[in-house]
Amino acid sequence: MNPVRYEKITAKQVLNPVKTPAMPFEHSINPYRGCQHGCSFCYARAMHAFLGLNGDDTFQTNILMKENAPEALREQLRKAARSRKGLAGIGRIAIGTATDPYQQAEGRAKLTRGCLEVLTEYPVPLTITTRSPLILRDLDLLRKLPVYAVNISLNTLNRTTWRNFEPGAPSPSKRLETVRALTDAGIPAGIFMAPMLPYITDGRDELEELIAAAAEHGAQFVMASYLRLSASDVKVWFFETIRRHYPQLVGKYAGLYAASAYAPREYRDPVRRYVDELLERYGLRDMDEEEEAPRPGERAACAAAPGRSSGKPLEIAWEPPAGSPGSACGGCAAAGAGAVASAGAAADGGFTGAAGDRASRKGLAGGSRTARQSAGTPGAAQAGAAADGTASAEAGMPAEAGTPLALEPDSPPAQLVFTF
Repeated sequence: MNPVRYEKITAKQVLNPVKTPAMPFEHSINPYRGCQHGCSFCYARAMHAFLGLNGDDTFQTNILMKENAPEALREQLRKAARSRKGLAGIGRIAIGTATDPYQQAEGRAKLTRGCLEVLTEYPVPLTITTRSPLILRDLDLLRKLPVYAVNISLNTLNRTTWRNFEPGAPSPSKRLETVRALTDAGIPAGIFMAPMLPYITDGRDELEELIAAAAEHGAQFVMASYLRLSASDVKVWFFETIRRHYPQLVGKYAGLYAASAYAPREYRDPVRRYVDELLERYGLRDMDEEEEAPRPGERAACAAAPGRSSGKPLEIAWEPPAGSPGSACGGCAAAGAGAVASAGAAADGGFTGAAGDRASRKGLAGGSRTARQSAGTPGAAQAGAAADGTASAEAGMPAEAGTPLALEPDSPPAQLVFTF
């Protein structure tokens, strides 16, 4: 991977209106463009392309930092407070809809912290979405703010899957510990189980293990959202990841996402119902983030509405085959050449490798044995976060070419754990 380069940019505004009616917030704040977490499924890669940059590896190695973010935010809020509607006209603010506000660069730049300091002067209800325990550094500010939710993104406890799809993100165990620390501090927090990856993270046992772990670590809610592939930059990069690590699934993913940014309802609905059952069983609230809010261009491109029923039987079913409890593959063992499942793999959830990394998950979901007795054998998700509508609002930001920030690439995320 190329070395990380940080570039200063000046933002005309950082508080951006969100026009999508389905979103549970009216404005967004993203102090950074690009993200060192490098999640292969992140839809924000398309934002990089919009700014004239590549959505490939550049997304995680060329980080744009809005150096004036706190000042720009203060000016916007000052004007809003003096308007006819006042601060009430702002509605709710979501921080971290495009890239992680607590990625590695934040450890030194402190742009997200600066924005939170401004918000203590102009209190507006807000939510934060992140994968990083670095958010705990700012507990002093979070306690002063009207935070209605901190969403810790986590779609698997499987360490191999985590490394394959989120190479720069903190480990699942660190994220669970972050949920516990937030709720113990009185901050409403839960799991943004997104994106759920078909045949990889959405198996029955995998889902139950994650939801059980969320409950055991004090999560107050779980918000589940399936993988969305709405832009060519995102789709190309994601399929390259699938080809590299899960070649046996390339055809299945092509079938699911050939005509839409969303997997068909026939695939998703059974999983949704099962997730609802699990949330009820473990006493967790459902903060459902309905991902079906396609852009006009997507509607025009597809003969059928994205993600909705095609009226035809779905050949690829989610329900695991008989005799393979917890299989996320739903029949991959019989997929022919290229399928990885074997007798031993099927007993461990359908796949070897990512779906068979049993030992690494036991400690994460540990705690109450009774909470996991029905889980069986572990088996085979901002990303998948909803689009925030900010690309056009921020397109005019002039990048100060040739002004790299004097920062060295930060330590690996696992080492970004401060003393609290």
